[in-house]
Amino acid sequence: MPILHTQYETEVQQPDGSVIAGDPQHALVAQGPCVQIIFGLAASLATQIIQQGHPVPNPVSGMGLIDTGASTTCIDNSTAQAMGLPVVDVVKMMSASHAATDANVYPIQLQLIGTPIRVEITRALGAELKGQGIIALIGRDFLANCTLFYNGVTGGLTLST
Repeated sequence: MPILHTQYETEVQQPDGSVIAGDPQHALVAQGPCVQIIFGLAASLATQIIQQGHPVPNPVSGMGLIDTGASTTCIDNSTAQAMGLPVVDVVKMMSASHAATDANVYPIQLQLIGTPIRVEITRALGAELKGQGIIALIGRDFLANCTLFYNGVTGGLTLST
């Protein structure tokens, strides 16, 4: 049972300019449940591309925000395009903050860095995420393969398979 446990930390600058450790509870609230991830082309499609003699796009790493409100995992669209990931469909995407917009669909494999927790997501949506400092929103399609424990009291997060 692979497990990822993260304890969130922050630093607080005092009025005198000194910096002290902040409360983990508030750190988790401020940062959100972010984890280090790596994503690349879905393994099933990578095999086909290799057989055709084409290069497989290099995976990228960065921060992913766990979002239990997102039914589908989203990846940063500009990152996906720069990687050369193939667009397999275009769908309408809606959220609480905006009306339906067109979104590219990418076949990816997403892994939590430092763990063997890896999920193939054949229909990840492209979204503009870099402005938030993340490369992915980790949705319920990924989380359906895991147990998630969000401990707001201690400022901790645990994911296991």
